Parts: sequence; C-alpha cells; structure tokens
Amino acid sequence: MDVDNKLFEKIRDHLQSQARNGERIDTETELAKRFGVTRYRIRKELDVLTQMGILVRTPKRGTSVREVGASSLRDQIQMRFDVANFDVGEFIEARALIECSLMPLVSRRMTPALASRLEGTLQKMEEHADVPLEADKYDREFHLLLLEGCGNRVLQVFSGVLVTYFEKTSARIADKDRQFFLEIARQEREILRAIRMGDAERATALLREHLMDQTQIL
Repeated sequence: MDVDNKLFEKIRDHLQSQARNGERIDTETELAKRFGVTRYRIRKELDVLTQMGILVRTPKRGTSVREVGASSLRDQIQMRFDVANFDVGEFIEARALIECSLMPLVSRRMTPALASRLEGTLQKMEEHADVPLEADKYDREFHLLLLEGCGNRVLQVFSGVLVTYFEKTSARIADKDRQFFLEIARQEREILRAIRMGDAERATALLREHLMDQTQIL
C-alpha cells in the first residue's frame, strides 16, 4: 500500500496526541481538512494505522487509538513473525539463547511476590497434569512470568514472542501423559530454587537443559 511517510507520521502523532489528552478523535473529513488532502488519502493512511494495531475502527462507533502495552506489542510482532514463516528450529535456538541470557538479571531482580506467583503456576501445572493442553498453558505462563523477573519491558516483549510462539506446537504434546508434565514442573521448580538462591549460573544451566529437553518433542 502506498503510504506518504510524512503524512502518515503527522496523522499518527496527531491522533495519539488527541487520545493522550482525552480529546475526541477527528473524523476522516476533519483530518482531510486539517492536512489538506482528500478523504481517500486519509482513509489509506488510517487503513495502515489500523493494520498496525494503532487504531481501532468500528462501524457506527468511529475510530479510537489503541492503548499499546507489552501484550499488544507482543501480539503485533508475533503477527509479523507468522507472516515471515520462520523455521521452528530458528525459534528454538533464539528462545534458548535469549531466555538463558536473561537469567543473571532475573536472579538479581526476582521479588518474593513474583517467586510466589511462579510457584503457584507450577502447582497449577501439577494439578492439571492429566490435561495436556491445560498443563502446557501453565508451562508457558511459568516462562512468561520468569521473563517478567528480568525487569526490562523491551526484553519481555521480544522474549515473550518466542515463548508464545510455541502455542502453535501445543498439538504435538496433546498425547503426553501426567508424568511428562510432572517432570517439567520438577525441572522448573529446580530453576526457581536456583534463582531464589541467587545462583544465576546454575539457573542458566538448568534452564538450558530444560529447554533442550522440551524442544526434542517439537
């Protein structure tokens, strides 16, 4: 789609400014008048902003600016990764490298509250060990919470994409038995124990082994 970068940036900045100030979002007609272009031109720029997830356009309700948080950024990056159709092996390699590299930060910044949430997630995984897809959901939640412990939101977004990517592989573990998930919970509890002790080196080694064990099924 043909996009005028300067016009695009002006429209984006203007609409985001209106949203921040609690103002009503301009209509296509008002934007066309403000920027001296046709409504058709405005509509094309708004289409791109909508595709990027910056705007939400609803019939009869008009246009609103989406509040962009970590989860929405992650979803947008995930969507573009889907289109790129990367090989599973590349995701596995990238995930192991990034998650393991964050363990020193996680070990230094882990709070008692987050550690408690991680333990609670492991307990839920054990409770649902007989329901593969449910247990797998708690496995992913454990890793996302673990990444939250690094305290860096940019790293959380990018690493979160790699973790949530594996939702696409859930069907491959649908036939795994209770013992499979109990073993995952055991491994992850060992990782959490090392983090609580501030032993980043051991936590990294355990996490790398854990990820390699899991990815063998993919």
